[in-house]
This record gives sequence, C-alpha cells and structure tokens, in this order.
Amino acid sequence: MKRIIVNQEQIAKQGQQLAQQAQNEVDKHVGKYCLLELKNLDRLHDFLYSPIMDKVMVTVTSTGNLGLIWIFTALILLLSSRYNDERSRIGYGMLIALLLSITIGNLLIKNIAKRNRPFFHKNYKLLIKQPWDYSFPSGHTLASFAAATVFFYMNPDIGLLAVVYAFLIALSRLYLRVHFFTDVFFSMILGVGLGVFAMAIYDTHLFGLLFT
Repeated sequence: MKRIIVNQEQIAKQGQQLAQQAQNEVDKHVGKYCLLELKNLDRLHDFLYSPIMDKVMVTVTSTGNLGLIWIFTALILLLSSRYNDERSRIGYGMLIALLLSITIGNLLIKNIAKRNRPFFHKNYKLLIKQPWDYSFPSGHTLASFAAATVFFYMNPDIGLLAVVYAFLIALSRLYLRVHFFTDVFFSMILGVGLGVFAMAIYDTHLFGLLFT
C-alpha cells in the first residue's frame, strides 16, 4: 500500500515537473514583455473575480459589440433632435466618431500591427465567444471612448456618464482577458483624439451642407 502511494506521489511530482518545463518553454517564446502583460491581466482578474462580476463583465462587453450601445444612443438622439440642435450635433458626431474608429482602428491599425490576443499565448477559459480579429487596438474601447468623448465635448454633465460606461467597457475587455493593457490604453487615447476630430469634422461647412 505504501509503495502504491509513493508511486502516485512520484507520478504526480513528475507530472508537475513536466508541466513546469512545458510552461518554461512557452515563456521563452512569449517574451518577457508579453509575460508581464499576461501576469498583469491575471492579477486584475484575480483581484476583481466573483461569479457576479463574471456576469456583469460579460453583459457590459456585449453592449459594446459592434458599437451597438453607441449607435443606438446616437440614433435615439437624432430621432429626438427635431427641436434640439445639441442632440443633433451629438448624434451625428458620435456616428462620425464610430466610423473613424472602425476605419482607423479595425481596418487599418489592427491589420498593420497583427498582434495576437492574450489567449493565443495562454490557455484562458473564455466567458465569451473567442474574437476572430487581432488584439491591437481594442475595437470596443476605441469606439466607446470616441463616442463618449463626443458626448462629453457637447454636454459634460451627461457626457460624464458616457465616459464612465466607456471605462467599464474597457475594463470588461481586460477582465475577460481578450485584450492586453496596452491595447486598451492606446485605444483610450486614440478614442479621445478621434472623438475631438469627429466634432471638428462635423463643424466643417461641407458636413453642414450635407446634413441640413
């Protein structure tokens, strides 16, 4: 009986050693910087983790799919803007910002950077459907901050809520471990820039001719 227990312990120990060796080999190919990003993702996830948080983050991130919450908000503003020029500006500005985000972020930068997502380097159990495109930048974060910036630019009081929600969407991408921190941080900065640029485009005389 003792011999069986000893053999089981030896097998378990050998299994752990082989697993560690395999992980070491993976680490060599991943690179130190990528490993640091993966560790930070794990730390954030472990710090915030709870079954309720899983559900909240999945729900929040799903509202950012294809920029749906921002498109819906823009359309509501436009449909209710008959006697309100501010709503019209916000609505059109958000749509321009989203269009810029898709063109510059998803179609251009993603296909130039071609950065693999975190789960490509580490076998994460994802709570959402595995994204098919590249990791850098985060399309959800980029679109959210671009649209929220337009809202805040026009109406800081209500726009602050949009910015907070944009932060939640960005956090959800990290919590669900489908993006690196650098993907999200870059997208936040670029999103703010595109939001301001969108308003500048809207205010041009040419755009005014098209939508008056």
